[in-house]
Amino acid sequence: MINVKKLIAFRAVLESNSITGAADKIGLTQSGVSRLITSLEQELDFPLFNRIKGRIQITSRGENFYKEIEPLLSGMDQIPTLARQVKQYQYSRLRIITLNSLAHSLIPLGLNKFCKKHPHANVAITIKSRNELIHWEGGEHFDVALVSLPFEQRVFKKKEFISFSAVVAISKDDPLSSKKFIKIKDLKNKNLISLDPTGIFQTSIRKKFQEQNIEPIIKIQTTSMLQSAQMVGNGIGIAIIDPFIGHIISSDIILIKPLEPSIKFDYAYIWPEGRELSALAMDFILEIKKIAKKVSK
Repeated sequence: MINVKKLIAFRAVLESNSITGAADKIGLTQSGVSRLITSLEQELDFPLFNRIKGRIQITSRGENFYKEIEPLLSGMDQIPTLARQVKQYQYSRLRIITLNSLAHSLIPLGLNKFCKKHPHANVAITIKSRNELIHWEGGEHFDVALVSLPFEQRVFKKKEFISFSAVVAISKDDPLSSKKFIKIKDLKNKNLISLDPTGIFQTSIRKKFQEQNIEPIIKIQTTSMLQSAQMVGNGIGIAIIDPFIGHIISSDIILIKPLEPSIKFDYAYIWPEGRELSALAMDFILEIKKIAKKVSK
């Protein structure tokens, strides 16, 4: 039966013009190479080489045979490279679960460099609420998820990885826009664009307002942080957002200002219990961490 080892020996003899050279090239004995060539010729039922006075010369049939199998052998030469690529997860799929706000801000920013580093990786992003993840009962497979802290769920492994402070998105036409930073007291009697009041982001903001004895005026409520920031540009009100959304929508019309006192948020990445975090997922987390550190300075 013709096998790959015989074909490799055949090519080695052809390229070396000798049994001795072929043996050195593929790490076999001379007799071992000779047996492989003889066996291949018997199976093909035609000679591949002429043996003339101790020298070896390919036959016309041998040349034609080589032309036919050369693409196959060249493809086999790519196997080590392909194996390395697979090992490095260059052809793998990365399944990410994230919260709504990060899906429109930090994730796209981080994926930019990640996709350049892993051009053959397929990325699937699913948006879920914090409550959906807390009450997770399995069913949907994923590699890594980004969640806000505190977060307790026994079926996941968890590791904290980024922290940031909320910022203020304000129209350039607002009198407060000239300030270097916005104090919570400055927002008294201002129309605010709020997020879901039950979410951890808005809950933390409301708590900070209460500490300052200020009752916020909620003009509009939305579930999308990106939408709230865009409304600022239309002059509807002021929004308190994360710095990643701020980085995306910052313009001559929408200004981003630090908030005082600051409201800090911590995030973690989680993955299913009983599984190791893949190298591809870890690369993604590292890119997210880099961009988060850069943007939230």
